[in-house]
Amino acid sequence: MIMCTCDVCLGVRRVVDNIFEILKIHGWILDAYIIDFYQDDLWSKLPSSWRNFFKTISIQELGSWMLDEPQSKKVWPLSLIALKQSIKLLTIDRNPTNDPETKFVCSCAQWNYRKLKNSDFKIPKNDLACRHKNLFTKHIKIKKRYEIDKFSEICAKCCYLANCKCIVDTGAGMGHLARQLSYKYNLSVICVEQTKELSDLANKYDAEYLVTIKKHLPDFNSRSSYHLCAKLCQEDSSNESLIENINEIFESTFGRKSIEEGFGFIGLHPCGDLAVTLLKLYVKQPNVKFITIVGCCYMKLTTSGERNSLGYPLSNYLRSKSNNYLSYAALEVACHAVENYCDKMKTGDYNNLKVHAYRGMLEMLLIRKAGLIMRHGRVNSVKVNEHMTFQRYCELATAKFDDDKKILESDYNCEEVRKHLDRWQEVVAFEALRMMLAPLIEIAVLLDRFLFLSEHHLKPLLRAEFDPRRSPRNFVLVSIK
Repeated sequence: MIMCTCDVCLGVRRVVDNIFEILKIHGWILDAYIIDFYQDDLWSKLPSSWRNFFKTISIQELGSWMLDEPQSKKVWPLSLIALKQSIKLLTIDRNPTNDPETKFVCSCAQWNYRKLKNSDFKIPKNDLACRHKNLFTKHIKIKKRYEIDKFSEICAKCCYLANCKCIVDTGAGMGHLARQLSYKYNLSVICVEQTKELSDLANKYDAEYLVTIKKHLPDFNSRSSYHLCAKLCQEDSSNESLIENINEIFESTFGRKSIEEGFGFIGLHPCGDLAVTLLKLYVKQPNVKFITIVGCCYMKLTTSGERNSLGYPLSNYLRSKSNNYLSYAALEVACHAVENYCDKMKTGDYNNLKVHAYRGMLEMLLIRKAGLIMRHGRVNSVKVNEHMTFQRYCELATAKFDDDKKILESDYNCEEVRKHLDRWQEVVAFEALRMMLAPLIEIAVLLDRFLFLSEHHLKPLLRAEFDPRRSPRNFVLVSIK
């Protein structure tokens, strides 16, 4: 397969290579589980210059430094500064409002990707529906409203640029995104959702919405989205029967000849391999005119097994590399917002951070008590507050355990445990390092998808679109044929 030789795609391949060079040295930090902090003595494995320096700074200073905010006048270890700068150079700025914005877009892209960001580029809307936009927010959490408002506009612009009026929303859930696309942007939308309960609930909400809006607008006649309870098969990269069904629904329900006009695939946080399945369908199906997805749950990607079933690596370029492995722990931490973690460090909101030290100490005690069979075992989730003791944490975390496995006072009432718990700031700092490195993992996964599209001569755009503090998975991958 011929690879794109434009400057951007060449640069992307160099970025990927450099990411894995960094992971050769520091990848073990990402591969470690924070609950093993005491059991595996993770702190001792860090460079001594880092360990010694962390003793001289506060947690607040570390949080500010990671966010590139004004820092103390202390001299930071050169290797730590170099690592942070390398991460910054190899990743996309997660703040979409920064100027100049950073992004990756194939230089060979023929479609006018600049219009996606251009606030002056307006697309037709249903003015009647827009006047009653508050009706769209019923049943939707505030965070989700923000994502849906931004993502629906991007999807509508993609439709315009692809010259089509049809969209397939995958993993559509309760249909909140589809409702905006249908009523606000007058698009024909099929929602594909494998969970029947969610699909039924979406139909119910559609009916409620129409009843409510017709009280205000008796002549309102926009068509609701169509809810299809079905599953995209990962093993069948063509999903021919489902695609035929989709084309039939567009024609019979919406009067749209999607075989000729085409349609777009969209996914707002499709979980794990679902995003990969959509990308493969976009490549194979000529009448899928565009794809717009925001990734999620990277740790659920299939990373081993048959080549055709892999969710990562996806591109031929990364598959050809011998050092392309990403662990479950690394993929999981890439799903969190480094900004939110740093904010907690800066503001002294340590209770949510201290829980890692408590959980790590409990892990060590459980293994001592019952052996390695307890390693990484499931315990109850406990929210640590300012006054919670380690004793109380252990009681709540192991409440469902058999009596012989529960932690007793004799297990934790010793000087060793007290000394370990006094090191909670080291636990916070170690997790901060994992958070600092995590963007490398997310970018590696997303650039793998970028290169997959590029290798099939489909020109991609990858850019941050959401506020990362409100929506940690904030990168949108777009391609239009």
